[in-house]
Amino acid sequence: MVTSMEGHQILTTTEAAALAGVAPTTLKRWADQGLLAFARTAGGHRRFQRGAVERLVRELAQPRAEPSGAPAADPPAEGWIRAMVAGPRHELEARLLGARDRLGRWCHVGDEVAAALVELGRRWACGELSIADEHVASGALMRALGRIGDMLPSRGDGPVCLLACADGDQHSLGLAMAELCVREQGWTPLWLGPRTPVDEIVRLVADGRVRAVALSASGFMDDPQALGALAGSAAGACRERGVGLALGGSGAWPTGVSYGDRLDSFAAFSTWLSSAGTR
Repeated sequence: MVTSMEGHQILTTTEAAALAGVAPTTLKRWADQGLLAFARTAGGHRRFQRGAVERLVRELAQPRAEPSGAPAADPPAEGWIRAMVAGPRHELEARLLGARDRLGRWCHVGDEVAAALVELGRRWACGELSIADEHVASGALMRALGRIGDMLPSRGDGPVCLLACADGDQHSLGLAMAELCVREQGWTPLWLGPRTPVDEIVRLVADGRVRAVALSASGFMDDPQALGALAGSAAGACRERGVGLALGGSGAWPTGVSYGDRLDSFAAFSTWLSSAGTR
């Protein structure tokens, strides 16, 4: 543990996890979900302020106050979580389609669902939901997105967007939502999915089959050097062919990529697709 120039005690991931009484993986999940602020060293390692860790532990330990008077309407996340964890098979699909009608575009639905997933992760981290609940929710959402994607038209002559998770990453929920955005924009998705070797991405780009590449890395991909090497390989191939490159998800993508765009929302991805199609 060290003290910064501003007087804050700075902790490593292991030290912060020990202070919070949780495993380092749980602490990283809190950070990826935006519950706990952190900084990265020049080598890409996370550092946490002791005071921030202590505040979060106190907040998670506080019981939720019961509402008084007339019950307030459920926040959007509440309905999504209930549908993902305990809803009938088609309730989540109906909720997704209803949100599309309400919000007007799939990218806005994606950003609302992403916020609900952050809340779901928070509840899992503090013991309000079990590991089984989290797995059930992820599986239900993935299946619902797949069924809706199969229903959406895909132009045979539309520009092709390659969709892939970083090599080693098996979490493809964000990528599945991105596919709906791709189809809505008139693009043709080329789904490679989880754990895609970068050599395959480079090969397909070199073959001239795609106009854009969307790479996703979940928060479990927290090695900036590994993701930097992957982004560099993909960027080299995309630059040579004039192919757009988008890096999404909460993984530790490098901040100064030589080519491509780091995107932080589905709305930003949808806007990016509009410009990538004119390359």
